[in-house]
Amino acid sequence: MAAAVTALVLTGAMRAPAGAEGAEAAGCRARTSLGAVQGAPESGVCAYLGVPYAAPPTGARRFRPPEPPAAWKDTLPADKAKPPCPQDLSDGDGSGVEDCLHVNVWSSRAPGARKPVMVFLHGGEDIYESASDALDDGAALAARGDAVVVSADYRLGILGWTELGGLDRSYAGSGNNGLRDEVAALSWVHDHVRDFGGDPGNVTVFGQSAGAVSIDALLAGDRPERLFHRAIVESGPGNAVHTAHSAQTAAARVFQLGGIRGVGDLNALSTQQILELQKKARTGLPGLSGAVFFGPYIDGSLVPGPVVDRITAGSARNVDVMTGTNTNETDFWALFTPDLLKLPLSAYPSFPPVLAARKQQMYDVYAADRPGLSEGRVVNAMLTDQVERMPMLRLAQAQSRWRPSYVYQFDWHVPYAEGVPDAQNLGAMHQLEMPFVFGNLDLGWVPRGTETVRAQRPALTRLSRAMEDAWTAFARLGTPGWRPYRITDRATRIWNLTPRVESAPLERERALWDDYSFPSRDS
Repeated sequence: MAAAVTALVLTGAMRAPAGAEGAEAAGCRARTSLGAVQGAPESGVCAYLGVPYAAPPTGARRFRPPEPPAAWKDTLPADKAKPPCPQDLSDGDGSGVEDCLHVNVWSSRAPGARKPVMVFLHGGEDIYESASDALDDGAALAARGDAVVVSADYRLGILGWTELGGLDRSYAGSGNNGLRDEVAALSWVHDHVRDFGGDPGNVTVFGQSAGAVSIDALLAGDRPERLFHRAIVESGPGNAVHTAHSAQTAAARVFQLGGIRGVGDLNALSTQQILELQKKARTGLPGLSGAVFFGPYIDGSLVPGPVVDRITAGSARNVDVMTGTNTNETDFWALFTPDLLKLPLSAYPSFPPVLAARKQQMYDVYAADRPGLSEGRVVNAMLTDQVERMPMLRLAQAQSRWRPSYVYQFDWHVPYAEGVPDAQNLGAMHQLEMPFVFGNLDLGWVPRGTETVRAQRPALTRLSRAMEDAWTAFARLGTPGWRPYRITDRATRIWNLTPRVESAPLERERALWDDYSFPSRDS
């Protein structure tokens, strides 16, 4: 998520659950092999906030893989969210602390058998957001689905995603430390979620944007079923996992701009200085390159190869997978770059050179399917397909060789209004599905979102509950309630006020990309 939205949600997130007093609060107590944890009631569930899953990645552990947390003797208070991992917000001031490897756990208190577990990895370009963002609060989802919902913080930016092996071989692989943090959080879930009412034998990992790309990387690993049994990938294309060359190029840019000659130079920087260098490294890059500067990469071990190639070969054959995108993904960035929706075809960023001869033909097909829309909006429809929908469909298609895979498309958006700028008439943009998935209908970050929720709350609540039910049904049983995606049918759940299943939606446009392989990101 971009900085302005991050600032908004962080402001609302750092709160303690209401009503954490007396006998009811005393009921929210868990005993783990590391020590006792005291949570608090929140919206009908027990919330345990800021539980450490790894040792603080500070001092000698800075830029090192995560290590297990130390046990504690006294009861650990877990009724308030912890600060996020370091990130720079829209005003340029740093936020967060390096001692940030924590999970939040929301556990339904309904009686019954062990509950399905849903572990969320947040988005934010691997530089923003946290496990405690208000939009991703797991209480409503846990209560409705009778589940245990876990969200995890992981190191961001330079601290989590910069490859230092070229400076010191003992730091080889540090460019995937953020991914290693996520693995450590999933390992903590395996070892301890039973203490919070969850079933370690039924774990679903789900993530959005950068968090979803991390899931892609894990699906490409060796035996991902050791970490989780199901995966929901929301707007996170597998080809966004970087090549080794890309990771090395990004690291070289950081070193050059910061005058870094050794790991000691980086370790000598304060948290704020690292954030300033991080911002400098992302500034001035073309197109959307700054938004994907950091992230997991193909290191040959944790991530052995390109995501779709690995999944095609069966790396995730023992994992149930659901994937999906939003109809107008790139509209999100118009919140911060309004002229994006006026982009002419001649300025299309990073159009695949191998398709250059068909560029106008492809545009004509997209335009014919969208009569009356401006050139900029048609170009953004193409861009959405290139960077999100098409590579996501390739992942679903690859997985369908091994297990039933499921596809959705989120299509609802705030109704367009007359007489306002294009950048305030935004479609079903990136991350718009998240308030519906979590049952937290806060659309204050969307133009006219608050008024729309006020006017349409019953209908939007029905849509949200249907999506919550689908996500938790998939977590519980491995099917979200519609037929699987196959090449012969391409069944897709369309999420709108009247949800439906379509066979091969926008098929003419999808077929235009058949000759393109969507290679891994290589700077």
